[in-house]
Amino acid sequence: MQIRRMGIIIGLALVVGSLISMVLPESEAKVEEHLFNEINYQVGELKLVTDDLVRLRSGLSGTQASSLDAQLQQAADWVLAFRPEGDTHAARKAYLMDRRDSLNDLMETLRTTRDGLINSNPSAGQ
Repeated sequence: MQIRRMGIIIGLALVVGSLISMVLPESEAKVEEHLFNEINYQVGELKLVTDDLVRLRSGLSGTQASSLDAQLQQAADWVLAFRPEGDTHAARKAYLMDRRDSLNDLMETLRTTRDGLINSNPSAGQ
């Protein structure tokens, strides 16, 4: 009986602890880690989209090719420029949020370009 009572008390303590942790704000380090992981995931998606665009690039010429080259260069520049920096949590968080937002904008542009190229030439998407 004593062991059962102890199990119930421990179970309740775990439930209460998890409820409290859901209400408390995240630590600054956790917020930075979350932002960095989000960016890291998006960079993986960026690689997939740029791989598709490089493959589609071989069928283009003229201004379409030049425009796509400029977009691919913009993606490469973003990746090369990404260096988490800042002396304080607030500065690092602001930098990561800015970089995440700019990456989201870049991804939207690249996806739109990719989808437009695939829709204009459906055989290219295969």
